[in-house]
This record gives sequence, structure tokens and C-alpha cells, in this order.
Amino acid sequence: MSDRMIVAKDAWGEELPDWVETLVRECDQSSQNQVAGKLKVSGTVVSQTIRNVYPGSMTTVEQLVRDVFMNAPIHCPALKKEIPSATCLDYRRRAETWTHSNPFRVRMQRACRACPKFKKRIDEN
Repeated sequence: MSDRMIVAKDAWGEELPDWVETLVRECDQSSQNQVAGKLKVSGTVVSQTIRNVYPGSMTTVEQLVRDVFMNAPIHCPALKKEIPSATCLDYRRRAETWTHSNPFRVRMQRACRACPKFKKRIDEN
């Protein structure tokens, strides 16, 4: 068991949530900063999440971990089909800024902004 896993179990208890375990495993396989980069948050957010002291929305961090590393399929109402959650996250991130570069991107921007999964990025401390 890694040091990070020991810290997580001390903070979260023996019944570690699956997404926290995934976050720790990803950090152990690469680095905390690389994982933070993939999640598009700061290393501080990752560290505080593992230690269960992050003052922001843990639900948002959980969703990011699930979208980026656990990649469950999601039904996209705009595309009317199942897509990987990482693809959904990519569309949502693109929807944060307006563009009129092509009709598909405009349609996805509008659809993603209307989707209940759409939230602005979390504060990166």
C-alpha cells in the first residue's frame, strides 16, 4: 500500500470511496501534478481531496475524477447517443467560451450550457 493510500484511508476511513481510490492510484502511477493537469485543477486541490480537507465542492472533484479517469458512458441529449464521460467533459469545457467557428460547435455550446452536468470550473486555489 502506498503512502498516499495510507493518508487517504486515514482521512476517509477504511471504506474509501471508489473515486478517491482511483485518484490515489492515478497519482501513484504518475504524479500528483500530472493528475491535476489532466483534471485541469491545481495540485493543491488533488492533495486536499486525498486528505479529505478540500474546502470546495467535493462533488465537483468527484465528477471530474469519474469523467477523466473512470470514463463511464453518458447519454448525451444533444447527440442522442451514449458518449464517454471524458468526451462529455471536453464538450462542457469547450462550452465555457463562446465561439461561432462552425455550426456543430455552436449547437454543442448551447446544448452543453443547458445540460444539468454543465458547471463552471472549480476554483483552483
